[in-house]
Amino acid sequence: MKKKLLYFFIFFIVIIILICFIYYKAKGNRKNIASGKVNEFIVNNILYYSSANAISNTTNYQNPEWNLKVFQYTDIVIYLDRLNQVNEDNYITSLEISNIKLAKEDDELYYINPKLIGNNSLDLDSKIEDKLEYTVINDENSENTQNYNIPIFYQDCSNPITLRFINYLNNNYKVPSERSLTYNGSLIRELGLTVQDLDNKISFDLNITVKSGREKSKTLELEIPFEKGKKSILDGDFEIKLKQNIEF
Repeated sequence: MKKKLLYFFIFFIVIIILICFIYYKAKGNRKNIASGKVNEFIVNNILYYSSANAISNTTNYQNPEWNLKVFQYTDIVIYLDRLNQVNEDNYITSLEISNIKLAKEDDELYYINPKLIGNNSLDLDSKIEDKLEYTVINDENSENTQNYNIPIFYQDCSNPITLRFINYLNNNYKVPSERSLTYNGSLIRELGLTVQDLDNKISFDLNITVKSGREKSKTLELEIPFEKGKKSILDGDFEIKLKQNIEF
């Protein structure tokens, strides 16, 4: 009889604890909803494509040597998605990137057309000076017919956020004009540099305004990977897609 009473008492205590847990969890959720702190968006994955290229400083083609401005670049593809079904708190009306922090003063950040990821040409007109404002489009993006020459983002999150990070390595790299060079990550090895010599830290704020008028902001602090296992940017090009699960 005493054992039955003891078991009943333990069972009763467990039930009380479970009820209290469920109550306070629900109360906390209601509090978050009231204060607008419910997470509505998630950065699922980020793809990094890294390589190197050079701009010729030589104007006289009779010159026996090339004078090159060598830079390392990383294309950053950020995949944003909704956490919940469409509602006025995740229906995007504006999106911008601000508060950009780079490793060095002469490092640069550009907007890049997502259809040109991995293309080593550099569009100087797309450099981000202070902040990058996207034009948010409310139409569906099922056929992906947009050319993306300007920063465009579909409010259904069907296209990624795309940026290009530039790290200048040598402004006056001189080589004989008859020498054959490959314009990719192997240029970094040509300069006598290693992966550890590259700038890999970048941060910025991702700011979103939604239909309800609320603002969502998340600081993304990224460390660009340049190698995995035996493969690295020094071999030519390096591409990797990393899982993130960053909610805000």
